[in-house]
Amino acid sequence: MKKLGLVLSGGGARGIAHIGVLKVLEENGITPCCISGASMGAIIGGIYASGVTVKDMEKFVNNFVFGNVLDKKYPLYKLQMFERTNSKFMKYFSIGLSLNALAKRKALDSGRKIQYVLKELTGNKTFSETKIPFQCTAVDLISGKTVALKEGNLALALRASMSIPLVFEPVKYGDMLLVDGGVISNAPVCLARDMGADVVVAVDVNPPLERKSESEIRTSLDLLWRVYEIMSDKIYSEELTQADFIIHSDVHAETLDFSRNEEYVKIGEESARKVIDRVKSLLEV
Repeated sequence: MKKLGLVLSGGGARGIAHIGVLKVLEENGITPCCISGASMGAIIGGIYASGVTVKDMEKFVNNFVFGNVLDKKYPLYKLQMFERTNSKFMKYFSIGLSLNALAKRKALDSGRKIQYVLKELTGNKTFSETKIPFQCTAVDLISGKTVALKEGNLALALRASMSIPLVFEPVKYGDMLLVDGGVISNAPVCLARDMGADVVVAVDVNPPLERKSESEIRTSLDLLWRVYEIMSDKIYSEELTQADFIIHSDVHAETLDFSRNEEYVKIGEESARKVIDRVKSLLEV
């Protein structure tokens, strides 16, 4: 059997679907020779590579409460509570609170509590101690380059790879200042190939870029966000084409909406079951 390299894309809460894909691979006796990922894909891939079972990962996310991993001293803890209401006033209030907070801080959350949770989940392992070879991406704000994280403390690397700009504070990592790998490399196929994979399968958890109406681009912030979406989608799409096969998990969810994790896992399962025979055929010698 050929060696499978699994690439798990970033996508915030949508990345929970990766657990369902891993579940189907396990059921079919397929263990990746290596895993690479970005952002949430890095978190799921890194935890799995460290030795945590799919069953335990599924149990954790099914009981996961986003507010429990946020720094109560930072604004995001309060903001995520506002997201539970449909009140237009509260929505606008939360936007104002965000802008005010960002004028004083680098981000809406320190990431300290999340890093503690990641240490617990990974057993505070280093990259050299993982059961499956693993690498993830981050972006260095100092040099402006994509960085492949592959040595040192695993939890710290995962924390860096998922540091969404403005949402979570950048991570000081040696002489680098790191943010979310998905900014430039959201599906790091090249890392899986560098680790020796014969066949690279990427898992895409992000919906296609949607067409916008002119009325939706009303302010300068709307314009800037749209430009960022277009640029990111272009880079991401080109990375995916480098894989030998793509499992598309059609997850429609906001980046920080962790309220439907069981549903996301099932979407991942269903998408993998539809193509598992194709994956098996790719791995045949």
